[in-house]
Amino acid sequence: MLVSPFRLITITQSLAIFTFVMRDYFVENRRIITMPQSFGSVKSGSDLLLKLHCGFQRDRNFNKFKLSRQGLASKKLLAHTHLFSRVMSVFSNKVNPITGKMEWEMHDDEYDFHQEIARSSYADMLHDTERNEKYQVALESAIKTMHENGKPAHVLDIGTGTGLLAMMAARAGADSVVACEAFEPVGRCAQQIIKQNGFENHIKVVPKRSTALTVGLNCDLPHRANILVTEVFDTELIGEGAFATFSHAHKELLEKDCIVVPSSATVYAQVIESNFVSRWDNLKPLRNGAELVVDTPLDVASCPGAAAVHDIQLSQLSPELFKTILPPEPVFRFDYSGRSPVIRDRSTVQVLKAACDGTAHAVFMWWDLVMDTKGEVILSCAPFWAHPSNAKSPNDIPWRDHWMQAVYYLPKPISTKKDQELTLISSHDEFSLWFNLGVDLKLKDKDYMRPVCSCIAHATLSRTRIGQINDEQRTQKYMEAFKTLINKDSICLSVGDSCLIALAAAKLGAKLVLCVESSPLMRRILENYVQHNNLKSQVKVFDESSLDKEAFMRNISEKVNVILSEPYHMSSILPWENLHFWYQKYEMKNILSESCVTLPCKGILYGMAVEFRDLWKIRAPLKNVQGFEMKSFDELIDTSSNRVDCKWEAQPLWEYPCRALSKPTKLLELCLSSDVPEKNLNSSGSLDILGSSACNGIALWMDWALDPEANYVVSTGPAEDVKIDHQVSWDVHSRQGVYLFVEPIPQVASLSFTTVFNPKSGSMSFDFKADNLKVVQPA
Repeated sequence: MLVSPFRLITITQSLAIFTFVMRDYFVENRRIITMPQSFGSVKSGSDLLLKLHCGFQRDRNFNKFKLSRQGLASKKLLAHTHLFSRVMSVFSNKVNPITGKMEWEMHDDEYDFHQEIARSSYADMLHDTERNEKYQVALESAIKTMHENGKPAHVLDIGTGTGLLAMMAARAGADSVVACEAFEPVGRCAQQIIKQNGFENHIKVVPKRSTALTVGLNCDLPHRANILVTEVFDTELIGEGAFATFSHAHKELLEKDCIVVPSSATVYAQVIESNFVSRWDNLKPLRNGAELVVDTPLDVASCPGAAAVHDIQLSQLSPELFKTILPPEPVFRFDYSGRSPVIRDRSTVQVLKAACDGTAHAVFMWWDLVMDTKGEVILSCAPFWAHPSNAKSPNDIPWRDHWMQAVYYLPKPISTKKDQELTLISSHDEFSLWFNLGVDLKLKDKDYMRPVCSCIAHATLSRTRIGQINDEQRTQKYMEAFKTLINKDSICLSVGDSCLIALAAAKLGAKLVLCVESSPLMRRILENYVQHNNLKSQVKVFDESSLDKEAFMRNISEKVNVILSEPYHMSSILPWENLHFWYQKYEMKNILSESCVTLPCKGILYGMAVEFRDLWKIRAPLKNVQGFEMKSFDELIDTSSNRVDCKWEAQPLWEYPCRALSKPTKLLELCLSSDVPEKNLNSSGSLDILGSSACNGIALWMDWALDPEANYVVSTGPAEDVKIDHQVSWDVHSRQGVYLFVEPIPQVASLSFTTVFNPKSGSMSFDFKADNLKVVQPA
C-alpha cells in the first residue's frame, strides 16, 4: 500500500516543524514527492524526511502526492510502515482547510494507487508531440548506427511508463527491447498497450526499478544492452535522480560502446533585473502609497532566501517585465553517454560582461537535450525569447507542462554597470541547482554554498504568498478599507495565516489587535514584525493550534468590534477554501460585540466558461500517440479519476492562456458578516456562451468585498475587464479553480450550473451541464 508521506512523517514527532514546512511546499509550491531509485529503502521517519529534502519533483497538481516512476512506487517498499492491516480499509488523517478540524477519511485498499494514476503526469508528457518525435528520430538513428556497425540493437527502456519509447524502438527494428517500470499499475497497463499494438513478442516488460535489474542467463536482461533510452528529467533536469539512474546503468546494465538517448544535456542561465519577479522573493515593507506603514525586520530583508526552485512558464512572462543583465549562457553540460565521469557535486565560475546598468535580482534557468550522437536533434525547453527557433511569441514554440523553466533568486541584489565584469557562480549537487553572482574573482567558500533561509519566512511562506503580500494594489485596497473602519476604539481580531496586513490596523490607530496564526513558525515571524515596528503594546499574537481560549480572554478587557482576515490559509488549495476565518469567527463569537464588523464582509464565487489554449492537454485522453493506440491508458486514467479524483484543481491561470467564452457569472454569495449557516446554501443559473470557440473548461475564483458597498474588492480572478473571445488577464498572485472537460463542448448556447455549499464540511460542489445548442446560420 502506498502510504501518504504525512502519515509517516507524523511518526517522527521530533521533526514536526520540518513537517509543517514540507506541507507548505507541497501545497503552495505545487510539489510532489519524488524518491529517486538511488535512495534505496526507507528505514525511519527521519530517513524519509532527509531523502524527501533532496528529492522534489514538480507537478501542477500540487494538491495530490505522486511518487516518480523511478521512485519508491511499490507496495512492498512501504508496506512495513502501514499502520493498519492490509485486509482493512485505509484511514487517512487530514486537516479540513475550511473548518480547521482534523478529519479521518476511509478509502478502499487501492485508493493510493488510483490517486497516483489519476494525478500522474504521463498524459501531459505524451501530449508533447515534439518530445515524442525527437525521441523517435534519435532511437531510429541509434538502431541504424548499431546495425551499420554490424551489431544487433539491444535496447533498454528505463521507466517505460506507457511503453511508448519501447514500442518506438521495436518498430524501428531493434533486435531486443527490455523495458522496466517500477509502478505496478502502469507497468501492467504498458503490457496491455504493447500487446494491443502487436509488440508483445518483441518487448519484455520488467516490473522493477532499473537498479534492481539483473543481467545474465535466466535474468531480467540476458546480456547488457547497447542502447539506453530513458526520460528521467524534471524542470530542474536532475531532480528525478538522473545521476544515479545513468551511473548505475553504465556500471551494471550497458556495454561500454553503447548509445544513450538522450546523449547529453546543457543547462542555461540568464541573469535578470525585475521588480516584478523579485516580489516572489523577499518580503517588502507595506506602504500606503509613498507612506511606510509596516517595515520589514532587518533579518527578513537581508535573508539570502532559499535555493528551492521556483518553476513557472517563463514564456508567459512579458519581456517588458524584466531586463537582461547577463544574456543566456550555458553553465553546465551533462554527458549521459558514459564517456565522461559523472560529477554529482560541482560549481562553474564564468566571468561575463553586464549587458546594461541595473540590479541583478534573479536567474532564469532552462535546459536542452541533445538526443542523438551527432548533435543534430535538439530538444529545447527555452522560453520563446531564447528559443533556438527564433520564436517571436509563446505560440511559436511547443507547449509543455511537465518540463518548464525555473527562477532562482540571488542571495542579495547586485548593482551592475554596462560592460562591468561579473562572476556568475553556478552550482549543483545530485538533485538541485543554485546560483550566485559576484563583482570580482575574490570568491570565498560561502559564495559557492547553497542559500539557506535564516529568517524562517522563506521556509514558511510560498512564493505565491510572498508575491501576494508584496502586491501594492492589494495592500492599498485594505488600507483604504481600514481608514473607513479603524479608530482609537477598535479592538481587532485577525484570523488567517501570515496576515501582516493586520499590523497596519495597529499602525492606523487601533486600540488592540489580536492575531491568531495557525503556524508556530508564522507566529514567530509576526512577533518579529511586531517588535521591529514597536507595536508590542498594541498587538498580541496567538498560535491557533495551542490556543487557550481562557488565556485568550484574559488578554482583552473589551469585546472585539472588528474581525479581519485577508483571507488566506496555508492548507487551502482551491480559492473557496480560504473561508477558514469564517469558521474561526463563529467559534469565537462569545468575545465579539453585537456591532462587530467583519472584513471582508462578503465572499462571492464567480465562474466563467473559457477555451484553454493548452491546459486542456493535462486531462485530455491520448487516443493515439505517434501511431500507437493508447486506449488502455486512457481507460486506466478515466477509471482512477472517477474513483478518487476531485474534478476541480487549482492552477495559476496567468501561466495558461485562455479566451473568455462567457462573462464572469456569480455562482454563490456568502455573507461573512453573518454566522456560518446551519443548512446547505444552493444557487443555480446559467453561463451564457457568447464566444465563438468550443468550451473546454470552467474557471472559478473568489472576490472578497471588504465593505458592504463593495467599493474595495480584492479579487483572485481576472485582473482586467473580461472581453469575449479575448485572452483573459489573471491575477498573478492567486490560483484559480479549474474544471477541464474531457472533450470540448462545441456549439452550445449556455451551461446551466448548480452550486451547493455544505457548511458542515465546508465543501463546495458544482454541476455544469450543456443546454441548448447554438443555431448556426448557413453561409
